[in-house]
Amino acid sequence: MATTPDTAAAEPVPALPGPLAGAYGRRWRAVVDQWASHPGTAVATLGPPGTSSHLTAAFLAERHALRIELCDTFDAVLGALVDRRVDQALVPSAYQGATRFHWHRDLRLDAYFAQATPEYGIAARADGTPDGADEVTVAALWEVRRIFGDLAPPTLADRPVRWVDADSTQHAAELLAAGDADLAVTNAPGVRRHALRWVVRRPGAEIVWLLFGHR
Repeated sequence: MATTPDTAAAEPVPALPGPLAGAYGRRWRAVVDQWASHPGTAVATLGPPGTSSHLTAAFLAERHALRIELCDTFDAVLGALVDRRVDQALVPSAYQGATRFHWHRDLRLDAYFAQATPEYGIAARADGTPDGADEVTVAALWEVRRIFGDLAPPTLADRPVRWVDADSTQHAAELLAAGDADLAVTNAPGVRRHALRWVVRRPGAEIVWLLFGHR
């Protein structure tokens, strides 16, 4: 009997989760063993204190005796790693420039893992939210701008937006507190640190974090 296309399509496909899980486990175990044998391993990530990157790095540092170096930008994180001023770099997969780490000839992906961020949302200064229908200025890291469109309440949703570029969630909160923007897309530590108030917020997102080291 001839084999029909449907029968051919039903042939078993090699399972991937097992091998993928094994590769993940081997990478992570190798990194943990390396940290255990070299206390004080230096890991660079994005600062200032309170960024999602810093909180994730601090989580690792507490458990594995790491030394965290905070940089103002991911360009500086990359430079610190390439120049061997640090041993590894922690980068969120959501960062638009992560490919520069992946494709750098002197670097390699050491490990990866999932970790949730704190709450994110739209914040305003404590003295109120901008009224009217005029343009509103919003400080935000490029990667989280879409949160504004997803969360903006009706009073803000139809207003024209002028973006104020920020280097981190904490920088966005700082710009707002200084009066350089009307609103900010930031996280819970940014709201607390700069005495802001939430306009609207959402739970943190679980994202994949990347650990890069030297080849």
